[in-house]
Amino acid sequence: MRYIPSTEEQQKEMLKEIGVSSFEELIESIPEKVRLKKKLELPPALTEYELEDEIVGIAQKNADFYKLKPLIGAGAYRHFIPEAEKALMQREEFWTCYTPYQPELSQATLQSIFEFQSYISRLTKMPVVVPSIFDGASATAEAALMALRLTHKDKIILSSLLHPHYQETVKTYLEPHGINIVELPFQNGLTALDQLKHSLDDNTAAVIVQSPNFFGGIEDIETLSKLTHQKKTLFIQVITEALSLGILKSPGNMGADIVAGSSQSFGLDLNFGGPHNAFLATKKEYIRQIPGRIIGETNDKDGKRCFVMTFRAREQDIRREKATSNMCTNHNLNVTAANIYLSLLGTEGIYQYSLINFKKAHYLEKQLLKSGRFTNPFQYPYYNEFLVNYQGDMEILKKRLLENNLIPPLEVGQFTLKEDFKKSLLFAVTEIFSREELDKITAILSR
Repeated sequence: MRYIPSTEEQQKEMLKEIGVSSFEELIESIPEKVRLKKKLELPPALTEYELEDEIVGIAQKNADFYKLKPLIGAGAYRHFIPEAEKALMQREEFWTCYTPYQPELSQATLQSIFEFQSYISRLTKMPVVVPSIFDGASATAEAALMALRLTHKDKIILSSLLHPHYQETVKTYLEPHGINIVELPFQNGLTALDQLKHSLDDNTAAVIVQSPNFFGGIEDIETLSKLTHQKKTLFIQVITEALSLGILKSPGNMGADIVAGSSQSFGLDLNFGGPHNAFLATKKEYIRQIPGRIIGETNDKDGKRCFVMTFRAREQDIRREKATSNMCTNHNLNVTAANIYLSLLGTEGIYQYSLINFKKAHYLEKQLLKSGRFTNPFQYPYYNEFLVNYQGDMEILKKRLLENNLIPPLEVGQFTLKEDFKKSLLFAVTEIFSREELDKITAILSR
């Protein structure tokens, strides 16, 4: 544990260097109403050993994912990670999360980022890729801001089947801009096409649709994008389950202008919620409005292949008012992990893993419906997540699953006040489940 103390003399020296006489003068610009008025009520000091013991005790309360298997997804998925990736990630030269400013010292890291960009470009069929944004939600918000800069319009249409956390993030990012945000309803588990026709107008900057959506449904992206482009509006596709790109048609081939996606499924474990990694992909003509940075390939003075940071338009490098984003770092280590994962699996491996996810999810849904304890609220195509209604007691269901080392599926009712979803469960099934385990889950839930 690192702790850097400062003496009273050192504090005075720092204040003098800054050009203020006291700490109070330093924080003068902070409004009085948000300042801490009373002294913090901290517990008594602990020795280093006692503190370490306390922290270990807290850590041991966390669930052990070697024992527990999650049936919950909704934006964060448990996939198998090859041991080779884990071994390579232990190399010290990769242990940095900061942007490699000096290409002469960072060739391996830059090459890794470049190759990851190439993989995402192939998977999305988009020529320009920003390889590292904080998470899928902020990538979606950055895509919305990018659309506003490109179109100079003041309306964004959001599918109601965009992940609720992503929706909140987009609204938070757009609030200072005074943008009109319209929520598009869903019908039979998919975004309502007819409602989109009525919502589009000449002031619409972008339409944002997630596919597979929050219910796991595979949206008709081609039709949605065609409708959107009729009004000269940009179409943004959001992807929370990146492995779906292994078997689903690429966004670029279906008319997407911008793709915002989480790459957590590419070799990144759940990590208690993060950090993960996200990407943003778009067309070449929009490159001047992207956030973040791009790595390029070139030759050095001796003609050897090398890698450099070719494009970055953020506040650290240019005037703040001209910057496209205030992102000042990225998840290099996570990008490297994703790159290693995709390199190990290759084209055929990604396809096979993706297909296994699809088949296992459909197998479990079929078995659950056979049991008579579940019903299917919608008839819609899905990838590895599906929505079902449970006929029994939800608390008993959760208890049974936890007793058998299974994390229960998501209760959709917590995200909507609609009465229809009080008994709705969103199951996520990945390759980590064997057929025997899926049969066991069915038996547990059929009682």
